[in-house]
Amino acid sequence: MEFSFIIIDDSELDCFIAQKLLKHSNKNLTVKTFQNANHVLEIIRERINENIQTTIILLDLQMPLMNGFEFVEEFEKFPAEVQKNYRIVILSSTKNPTDVHKILKYKTVNDIIEKPLTKEKLLSLLVQS
Repeated sequence: MEFSFIIIDDSELDCFIAQKLLKHSNKNLTVKTFQNANHVLEIIRERINENIQTTIILLDLQMPLMNGFEFVEEFEKFPAEVQKNYRIVILSSTKNPTDVHKILKYKTVNDIIEKPLTKEKLLSLLVQS
């Protein structure tokens, strides 16, 4: 199965690293990066009636403007037909078990990966998909 990726992280460096790792694993992958989670919600809204390939969203939890929790809350308002086209994987640097436990309660959050993203973590994610 082919995937496309959306990386949402306020750190340009973290976006760059994740994009490089993904492209290194498969040069044909479509990878888009965003520093603002609101932009991704707008794109999903615009493409709501399109038939799109499964997209894995790598989402940072701690961001200004809109954090990962707020993004997931808004994402879960989309119809189930839209949600099924996306898999949300949290990229977390938090050591706070409360945050980890809280984000995993959302039905649209598929997994959590601790930062920094590595080739091994990425491969294990792709194998699970």
